Amino acid sequence: MKRRKFIAYSAVLLSSTVFAKEAGSYALQVSVLKEPYQTISMVINDLFPSGVGMPNPHSFNVIGFLKAVMQDKRVPAEKKKILRNGTGWINQKAQNHYIKNYIELSPDQRQKILKTISQKQWGDTWLWYLMNYTLEAMFSDPVYGANINETGWLWLDYKPGLPRPLKVNRYV
Repeated sequence: MKRRKFIAYSAVLLSSTVFAKEAGSYALQVSVLKEPYQTISMVINDLFPSGVGMPNPHSFNVIGFLKAVMQDKRVPAEKKKILRNGTGWINQKAQNHYIKNYIELSPDQRQKILKTISQKQWGDTWLWYLMNYTLEAMFSDPVYGANINETGWLWLDYKPGLPRPLKVNRYV
């Protein structure tokens, strides 16, 4: 399935999916200057390139959402392990091919690495988790700290169902 088609289908499926936490926003503020978020940020930019009508995925606070996922006790440890280890694996693959880390590669080199790892079980799983959580951040209700300013909804001209969750009664 082509990436654009996947994004379109997933957007529809995930538009009602929300990740929540009892108090405060689910998504957290995070610096993308540190690993593993620096590499993850670059991978997300490469998977969801902005500029073709799509807003920049980071305008949704995707990295903050992923950090919250990594700290969420309800997310299975195996899933967190794959998310955490994937950064090391993709950098190892980049080192093997170009003697550089992923973020140091040219856009063409990064695309080749993404294509290469997508054909591996671990890479396919890691990329799937990244895309899945990125889409969830894009289309969740802003009350959870992602989809800031309803950017994802505005992009697709989506009208959320009512009643929308309130901070005091959102589900966990």
